[in-house]
Amino acid sequence: MSSKPMRIVAAFLAVFALASTVSAGRLMDVGQNKGYSPKLVERLRKRGTGHAKAKAQPVMERAAVTAGAPTATSPPSCGGNNCANAFNKQFTASLDNLESFCSSWTAAPTAVFSPTGTATWAANCVGTSTAAPVQPAVASKVSSACSCFVPEPTSTPGGFRFLNKNTEPYQVKSLPLVNFDIGEMYSGLIPIDMDDPSRALFFVFQPTDGPPVDEVTIWFNGGPGCSSLEGFFQENGRFIWSWGQYEPTFNPYAWVNLTNVLWVEQPVGTGFSIGNVTATSEEEIAQDFANFFLNFQKIFGISKFKIYVTGESYAGRYVPYISAAMLDKKDTEHFDLSGALMYDPCIGSWDYVAEEVTAYPFIEANNNMIGLNASYLATLKELDKTCGFADFRDKYYKFPPAGVQPVAPDIPFESTCDINTLATYAAFKINPCFNSYEIVTQCPIPSDPLGFPTNLAYSYPGLVPLYFDRPDVKAAMHAPTQISWSECSGPVFFNNEDSSLDPIQHVLPQVIEATNRVLVSNADLDFVIITAGTLLSIQNMTWNGKLGFEEEPSTPTVITLPDLQYQQTFVDNGYAFDFEDPQGTMGINHYERGLMWAETYLSGHMQPQFQPRSSYRHLQWVLGHIEEL
Repeated sequence: MSSKPMRIVAAFLAVFALASTVSAGRLMDVGQNKGYSPKLVERLRKRGTGHAKAKAQPVMERAAVTAGAPTATSPPSCGGNNCANAFNKQFTASLDNLESFCSSWTAAPTAVFSPTGTATWAANCVGTSTAAPVQPAVASKVSSACSCFVPEPTSTPGGFRFLNKNTEPYQVKSLPLVNFDIGEMYSGLIPIDMDDPSRALFFVFQPTDGPPVDEVTIWFNGGPGCSSLEGFFQENGRFIWSWGQYEPTFNPYAWVNLTNVLWVEQPVGTGFSIGNVTATSEEEIAQDFANFFLNFQKIFGISKFKIYVTGESYAGRYVPYISAAMLDKKDTEHFDLSGALMYDPCIGSWDYVAEEVTAYPFIEANNNMIGLNASYLATLKELDKTCGFADFRDKYYKFPPAGVQPVAPDIPFESTCDINTLATYAAFKINPCFNSYEIVTQCPIPSDPLGFPTNLAYSYPGLVPLYFDRPDVKAAMHAPTQISWSECSGPVFFNNEDSSLDPIQHVLPQVIEATNRVLVSNADLDFVIITAGTLLSIQNMTWNGKLGFEEEPSTPTVITLPDLQYQQTFVDNGYAFDFEDPQGTMGINHYERGLMWAETYLSGHMQPQFQPRSSYRHLQWVLGHIEEL
């Protein structure tokens, strides 16, 4: 989450504390930890490093994996849009709905359902009462559907692939309130230096549900100081408990359908991670992570795996710096970096370019959702001109780029030219539940088991304590009991100062040039990191010999992956099967010189939460399973 909304949090916490079951003091603690304090932000801006924006969230896609029998080194041949077209979509179904789907093909609603592989699923779907002449056709189509959208469970001689005497202490066998098999999962603390257990990072590791792959995809949330358990539990893990959900549910678009996923709470000072905060730069944080990751690989018996680094928001700084540190190791046995992905990222001078320069056009284009009156809109438009933002856009928002952009000036918080904050304050008056991270949010504030559903920290009575702060959850996940977990904590930098350069100046070009597999994406409903601002940052970056994109992004991103979350709900309400498919054009993409750009429609800051099918496609591209979005 960004610092500006965090200051807004501080301004409104006192009011909302009366309505929340979390104490006012607790809310203030969480609010201050969601991003940097105002004083810190001012220091960061003076140093030219900007401030943070981070808040990650929920859902992802499960379409995908294999029509044949791919090896650990070859990509699945059945996945994504190809999967949807591989067979009649009438026979697609999610794992959650598979039992009822199968029941529709048999006269015996009580037919046994045993999810032990597609062959068994197909046999169950046929049932003894199905007419003999159609049994082979039904079994074939159901098996195809299951194989394509729900990967065939795989086994290894010892059971779970990564379970051994060294990893057994980290195995998680069940989680409170997750009322289904969680599969192969590990979590706990691993030291940065094995000789010094006092500094350690907390992780969750879920190996793929599909055929074994020799790769690890790493996910970071932002902040700085925001927990990657948010991504694990509300975005792209095997199961999710997102905003407004009554309980955890199976995630049909989990990234573990495609790859082994590692979520890490880092830097030190984040979540359950422990130790003294010593880092003053992204370079130091990257070295800490590289040391942790090497120890992780040794414990789990991993070597010669491809590595993909992903994340969102302030992780737009973590991902490039950590990726560059891996490249600098020149060690393909342990650090074979093969691609990277960043959502709504802090890659440039985002406090100026992504917040202020691009604020007014965003407000004007989306005011039907924000609701500012005409006179105030006119005031902001005049400020856009007098503060120089309109001229900046006219000169530098061009394809190909007009040239290197000047050093971003300082815009003091709540000053006359702080259009982003002024508009947010005005929006709060109209809609107390306004959410900078997803501007379509309306009252009531959504329920959130992690306690931060909008700009405001808020928990309903039935969701206290926060899920990861429950003693039984800590015990199940081997988490340190002495830590009071919150979604965002900190500080994570010594003296609260990040001294590193913006990633576009060196490390991000280095990663693009080394892998030619980097995806940067922004969501169109995000007022924290604005889409046009991220494009402006790209237009100020030189990679593979040229500055910026030469052509303006314009290729439609058409999503034909079926709806695996709510398909059965439509059917139950009398709609035809696959009535709501295909999803259609959900963004714009563009590729030049190793960098893929993806603008995502109808999504807020946390893209895997809001548009899981689009995010699933993004990951497929990063992993090399597809060549176009």
